Amino acid sequence: MLIGQYIFLRELHASDFDVMLKWENDPKNWKVSGTHKKYTKEEIEAFLSIKQDLVTEEQFRYVICLNDTKKSIGTLDLFEFDIQNNEVGVGILIAEKEYRNKGYAEEVINLITAYCRNELKLVNLFCNIQKDNTISIRLFEKCEFQFVEERILDEEPVNYYELKL
Repeated sequence: MLIGQYIFLRELHASDFDVMLKWENDPKNWKVSGTHKKYTKEEIEAFLSIKQDLVTEEQFRYVICLNDTKKSIGTLDLFEFDIQNNEVGVGILIAEKEYRNKGYAEEVINLITAYCRNELKLVNLFCNIQKDNTISIRLFEKCEFQFVEERILDEEPVNYYELKL
């Protein structure tokens, strides 16, 4: 578990089923997650039953929770872990809309950056942001991610950013 001033990041639990089903099947979240269709209950159950391991699965999902109420408000994904190049992708979703634009995502990035640098000994973090997602662009730039280039991801142009650790 990673603990910040206002939020903490914890592993997924089987008890997250209802909230994951809700968040993953909200079409408003699909653009940032690369989802194209609803997940079935069985697919969510299968995802929650897999032992997450960054090395073997090359990804890891954390649940973002508030320190004071323990309420789950979103997810942080580490993906495309590349042990040879010491890098990993970062994706954040503050799924509960009333908790957006309150500084939680910035705290998440700062927590995971410190963890990746100090514990995982990584040298590079990256993210892909849709060109029209100005809020996420501002967030990652505020956290010192640097624009590298435009890429095509799922047949859509995205901005590719990196943070050298």
